[in-house]
Amino acid sequence: MVALVLTGCNTDGKASTASGSSAKTAPAAHDTHGKKAEVAYAGQGETPSCMASELKADLQLQPPRSEQSEKVIATLILTNRSGESCYLPAGWALLGKGGKYNYTTIPATRVSYPGAGRTITLRPGGSAFAGTRWHFEKGCPGGITDGFGVAWHSSWIPLTYHGLDDGYQPPICDSLTLGTLQPTMNGVNFT
Repeated sequence: MVALVLTGCNTDGKASTASGSSAKTAPAAHDTHGKKAEVAYAGQGETPSCMASELKADLQLQPPRSEQSEKVIATLILTNRSGESCYLPAGWALLGKGGKYNYTTIPATRVSYPGAGRTITLRPGGSAFAGTRWHFEKGCPGGITDGFGVAWHSSWIPLTYHGLDDGYQPPICDSLTLGTLQPTMNGVNFT
């Protein structure tokens, strides 16, 4: 049996690991990019876990649902950019700040939204999704708009932050909330 390990960080910024079991593939679900992501279950077999070097990370800002400009909703998208299938263990992908070789974890609350995380097999070009949200005040001290990364195994994946059509990128100041990784984008965004 193959064991998976996903490295995250505790609120003090130190690395920790969350273990899961190996998984078996279930019927495929389509993500919004038209590529297939497969939900996996215990007993997966030979598919290796995705390594940081195989993944591309994007944070896509979602249009505000009301005039509450202090509440930000975004979608974290992890895409398999390799030529082979790999799997993501169930759980969360933690965000960091600082830039290449010098990331520190952004303190966050992890919630099982829209439900429990799933082990997901990503075919080449396939993506997995997680909702994120945070609150900010204009000109917040220490607010961040660049130099983001995603904690993965014992490494980091540089993260591209996509703002709205007008280019606006609300800074992450505090109160970051992370949802679980899911095989489709449907329902992952917080309301």
